[in-house]
Amino acid sequence: MTGTAPVPPLHVPEISAHADGAERPLLDRVALTVPGGAVIAVVGPSGSGKTTLGLAALGASRGGVRLTGRVLLAGQDLLLLAPARRPAARAGRAAHLPQHPETVLDPVRRAGGGLTELAALGHPARAARGPAARRALALAGLEWEAVRRRFPHQLSGGQQQRLALASALVTGARLLVLDEPTSGLDPALAHALGRTVRALADEGVGVLLLSHDLSLVREAADRVIVLEHGRAVDDGPTTDVLGDGPNAVGHRLAVRHRATRELLAAERGADAGKEADPMAAASVAVDRISVDLMAADPVAADPISVDLMAADPITADPISADTAPEGRSAVTAIGIVVRRRSGDPLAGPVTMAFPPGTKRALLGPSGSGKTTFGRALAGLTTPSGGEIRLDGRPLPRRVDRRTPAQRRAIQYVHQNSAGSFEEHRPVLGQLADTARLLRGLHTEEATAEAIRAAGALGLDRALLGRTPDRLSGGQLQRCALVRALTARPALLVCDEVTSALDTVSRQRVIEALPRLLAPARTALLFISHDLPAVRALTEEAALFDGGRCVRRGSVDEILPAAWSGAPGSGAAAGPSRGLSGDGRELPHGRNRLVE
Repeated sequence: MTGTAPVPPLHVPEISAHADGAERPLLDRVALTVPGGAVIAVVGPSGSGKTTLGLAALGASRGGVRLTGRVLLAGQDLLLLAPARRPAARAGRAAHLPQHPETVLDPVRRAGGGLTELAALGHPARAARGPAARRALALAGLEWEAVRRRFPHQLSGGQQQRLALASALVTGARLLVLDEPTSGLDPALAHALGRTVRALADEGVGVLLLSHDLSLVREAADRVIVLEHGRAVDDGPTTDVLGDGPNAVGHRLAVRHRATRELLAAERGADAGKEADPMAAASVAVDRISVDLMAADPVAADPISVDLMAADPITADPISADTAPEGRSAVTAIGIVVRRRSGDPLAGPVTMAFPPGTKRALLGPSGSGKTTFGRALAGLTTPSGGEIRLDGRPLPRRVDRRTPAQRRAIQYVHQNSAGSFEEHRPVLGQLADTARLLRGLHTEEATAEAIRAAGALGLDRALLGRTPDRLSGGQLQRCALVRALTARPALLVCDEVTSALDTVSRQRVIEALPRLLAPARTALLFISHDLPAVRALTEEAALFDGGRCVRRGSVDEILPAAWSGAPGSGAAAGPSRGLSGDGRELPHGRNRLVE
């Protein structure tokens, strides 16, 4: 008697997606199958339809988007169901990690309670829900006691990303749709996540992986589909489509589709010269980095609403203190501290000067205080101590107390840019508002300047006429960069601005950003885990660890130190053992997460 072939978690014979008023379909007859135990990756440039495909695989779509075709989840065609019935059909069977984690994290629920409640979808027995929540957190690289009482806004961007991943894992679904799961993660966590995805597949889970991270795709995926303008233009085993790495492109790649060749060429361009510098060993040293430096206080304060406490007199850490240059610096931070309500420092004290035209990177593991310091400079997080000066004059600590000229001087580009745009206004008008309101340009002049800057970053005029919900995450990230640049600031703080970009768009940003900074001699503070971009864009670097600046110097000095395990580098001492942050064994031989 012949056995029946198992039903794959996901089978899409064909799917198309059309947006209201759009001439070209967002998806054009795409077909894919995700068997149990396999990782199928979808790659392609920003705006190619990856996120739309990920939603469509769940029978879902953004507003104004119509799906046609068939989507079989465990054999059931979701598109035959009314949209209101599809969530129930997915519950416990499929889970989704969206590109922007804040869209799925309940802002008023603590992490532990929210995860335990979600666990009920796949674990009817109440006694099984707590262990399921703990296991999901461990798989995502977070420790239960450290985060269970925290609200999402009390976590760093990388920690929010991992909490959202745990929310997807906790139901025990047999299909996972992961949209850019490594954005906001440092290289060690990205590497660990790739191993976790692979291990989940080995347990029989089917994974649809949507990613710009070609290293992750090579590590985790069995098969790759390349999208361009909503069409699948290339498809095959991972090594056939992407090769073995950016510097090992074989002759077989010459026959791949043009879109595939462009992605690989941009990856090689961004990584050029890596073999000649000490960072070439990063893939080996990555297992030794300290990747999660969460404080012991289980309830951190909202960094946006930290109480203005009567802080002790601040003595600048000599390691983190700049020697004041002759004359005045455009922007200087002196002894900046952000404290939790418990009184413990969340970041600082940090003293750092940003003379005109300088380009500095902030490096360090996820949760080490980089974003907190960058937001404090911009007045988005209120420091508890210290002072920020503009041309020698103190700036108000809160952005809402700064004048238009002071707001213009320090511009901040968020890691997750979607929430920083008005939902129902075309993007172009929002980009022009910056130069119009902060520099006094006429609307026509401000609009023309925004279009020119957008063009330099690969965004065409027609795309700018859309509302934010019609743009991809990578397109919105570049729009946010344009908006900040048109202010002609004294200091531009870029927080993971390449994290949502495909290799082609990322390389374009790396090449164009120095030209866009030059007219106003804008200083750059580049907060990033993207090490090739750090090397290409910056000259100096500061290493954060546990909220403090522990080392600084030239990029050539700091990049190797950040991964070598040297004292004060933030790296773990000695080889890892596959342990969690509290020394427990983790499944699948994962990296050690050092508290």
